[in-house]
Amino acid sequence: MIKSIYKLLNILQVLAISILVLLFLPYAVLAKQAMIKNVQIQDNPLSVKIFVTQKVPVKLIQVEKKEILVAFKNVKLEKGFKIKGNGRSSIKDIAIENLQGNVMAFILTGYRPYGYIKSGFNTSDLSFFINLEKKDNDQGRQKKVVKKSAVKSAVALKQQLSQKEKAKENIQSSSSPGTLKDVAKPLLKKPAKILTGSVHIPSKREKGKYNGDISDLVHFIEKMGCDSKQIANCLLFLKKNLYEEALDVLDQYVSQENFTCLEQVSFLKAYAFYLGVKKGDFNQLVKAQRFFQDALVSYPDSSLVPYGYAAIGMIQKKINNISVAEGYFNIVKQGYPEYSGLAEILYNLADIYDQKGYEDKALTYYKKVFEDAMENSYIPDAGIGYGKALFKKRQYLDALEVLNYVVQSNPGKVYASHELLLHIGNADFEVGRIKTARQTLTRVLNLFPEIEDRDLVLSKIGDTYGMENNHEKAIRVYELVREKFPDSQGYIASSIGIARYLKEDQGKIDIYTMIKNKFPENKFARISMMRLAEIYQANGEYNKCITEIEDLLSTHPRGLRYEAVKLMQKAYEALFEKQLKSDEYTKVLNRYELEHTKIDKMGSKQIALSVGLAYLQAKLYEESFNHLINAYKQYKRSSRSPELLFGLGVAMDESGRDDDALKLFDAFSKRFPEDRHRVEALLRSGDIYLAKEKYKLSSACFNEACKISKTHLDKGKILMLHSNVYEKKGDMDITSNLREKAVKELALASGENYEVLTHAYKQLGGTYRSLKKYIKSADAYLKALSFSENDRERATLGFLLGDAYQKGNIIPKAKAAFKQVVTSYDSVWAKLSQQRLNTLELAQMLQNS
Repeated sequence: MIKSIYKLLNILQVLAISILVLLFLPYAVLAKQAMIKNVQIQDNPLSVKIFVTQKVPVKLIQVEKKEILVAFKNVKLEKGFKIKGNGRSSIKDIAIENLQGNVMAFILTGYRPYGYIKSGFNTSDLSFFINLEKKDNDQGRQKKVVKKSAVKSAVALKQQLSQKEKAKENIQSSSSPGTLKDVAKPLLKKPAKILTGSVHIPSKREKGKYNGDISDLVHFIEKMGCDSKQIANCLLFLKKNLYEEALDVLDQYVSQENFTCLEQVSFLKAYAFYLGVKKGDFNQLVKAQRFFQDALVSYPDSSLVPYGYAAIGMIQKKINNISVAEGYFNIVKQGYPEYSGLAEILYNLADIYDQKGYEDKALTYYKKVFEDAMENSYIPDAGIGYGKALFKKRQYLDALEVLNYVVQSNPGKVYASHELLLHIGNADFEVGRIKTARQTLTRVLNLFPEIEDRDLVLSKIGDTYGMENNHEKAIRVYELVREKFPDSQGYIASSIGIARYLKEDQGKIDIYTMIKNKFPENKFARISMMRLAEIYQANGEYNKCITEIEDLLSTHPRGLRYEAVKLMQKAYEALFEKQLKSDEYTKVLNRYELEHTKIDKMGSKQIALSVGLAYLQAKLYEESFNHLINAYKQYKRSSRSPELLFGLGVAMDESGRDDDALKLFDAFSKRFPEDRHRVEALLRSGDIYLAKEKYKLSSACFNEACKISKTHLDKGKILMLHSNVYEKKGDMDITSNLREKAVKELALASGENYEVLTHAYKQLGGTYRSLKKYIKSADAYLKALSFSENDRERATLGFLLGDAYQKGNIIPKAKAAFKQVVTSYDSVWAKLSQQRLNTLELAQMLQNS
């Protein structure tokens, strides 16, 4: 469980740190080197100050409620760097990571959410300050912290680690010279997590009378005072590592039927036999165990019992029964707290827990042995185990302090195994001590040229050159690894390194494609797929990006999942936006309809906006409303675009949500008075008010629209709409005035706007007809007829023209108009026109008779 939590923390912190690297890297060459001197944590109110030697670019991100990330550009840790202050009960830990391009990232994790954050650069003392609470919160915070501190154990602190969901992208800018631009991905992938408490190394250890291991059995039996020269000789042989001689003496003692010291003899015989067993001889080890068991059965109340249990535990550990060994060691640890060899017991328990993956327990026991104020033979090995455990926890500075102490106090340990120097070099690398790391890793290869992971060590040496911006030397090292260790882990890592520094995308694509195809199960395969997707995204090949991420998620469903889904989301966002701009809304809808289950899970506000606008263009207003209202709720008020507000207003208008539409159009017009859609927003508002018989408001909307419209055509259309308000009120005089103005504007418009002119003159003719101005009405219909290109419309206008002439008592023209309609193909108007002609003929006959 702990492993999985730390793995999840690793992945989520990478996203936030990657954002910082993208912002900072371009300034790697321009800025001068600065050093971070120390970090100071203060109370009343809680704040953190990071002191530097000069002002540098800095960014602050709140990754989640309890975590803040601060990154500095072009800095390194100064020698003697420390974390100081009295606020450590409030800040759980501080993580440090050195990124490519001299970017140093600090991650501040608290026990409670950071509700208040204020930051800035103080030029007076060259420090970047982060205030984490206001003064009036001090008393309550201190009470809360004291209460928590009193009850939390180490286990409880670990249980407080909750799985992280998403890294927030709210970047709070603080004072930083220059503008920060996007660049390549960071070299390092894992944050260096450093607990605020430093390790404790006793300045001076006391020399006791015991060694702290099972060899104390000899000293203990000496104290028991067995009055036997043979026993004394046996003890002397054991001290000189003459185990067979010691066994011979004990056999003689038993054969002479001496019964005074049989208890000591039983344990000494088992001990001597155990020490004489050759490495890997499991049968003899089992025999040694039987000797100890016999002694324990024969003398269950002996003061030598803990030595017997301890020995059996070590025998079981040697024959790889570590769970049984753990049981025996725990018997000694819990039942015999005064046992002199407790250091050996704790060390072996730590090693067992390390093998089982119980990192916290292992670290605790290594720490106890290493920090023991009494000298014992296991301190150097415990120090190595402790340092390695701290390294696993990404507490690199503490690991370095412990491991360097081991080297200084026991120089011979350097030559016993490559792991000591390797962990020191890797820890230096993680905290940004690049040159020191390279020197140490090179020493590892010189002292241990045949180690199994030499390809990875050499590849990391290449990384050190890359982090110093010596790309040419880094590439030469990477190429050497690829040449000497084909198909190895170092070969893959070096290939990734070479791709990092290539300028042409095609070269990178070739390398990443090779890795994902040739090494599909390797962890770098998913990284390569991610890098390919990023290249496709950057080049606008969004479909390729999406396909690559789909492959990544299907083959590596856990690795990089969060980053992959986020990148896929960006690809969909960019793809849909591009297609909308190209008026390819049908492609947006087709893709969305096919993949909406996957796309909806992303919860992207930008996708919701694009899909909503696509549905709007397709005149599917209810679907448009559902997506646009979703986007509207996700965007902050200040971030809502004119397209969102206007589009949502139209969707509301068309789907019958008139009142909400009015509010949206009003908000849109106020926020974006210069937007090109403002005229339409006013017109739609005017129509809604007109339908509600709110004539004053409707008229105001049309007036405003007419003022801001820029073309004669638009002004003419708006005047026609405005005239409808007065027509509905029954004020036909104003209606006719507005329509007269409208046709004048339309006549001035450029282009062949015949259909619009036909409709406008027809409406104007109807208005004159209502005012009984039949001659004017006929003139308007005649104008409309001259512009109309539709036969049915021409038939309608011809009939209306004849009717106007008839009512204006201009009978000849009326007959001519009706006769023209009779010859049309529209049977309805033709019949009506014929009836009118018949009526006019009859009237004339009656008049003449």
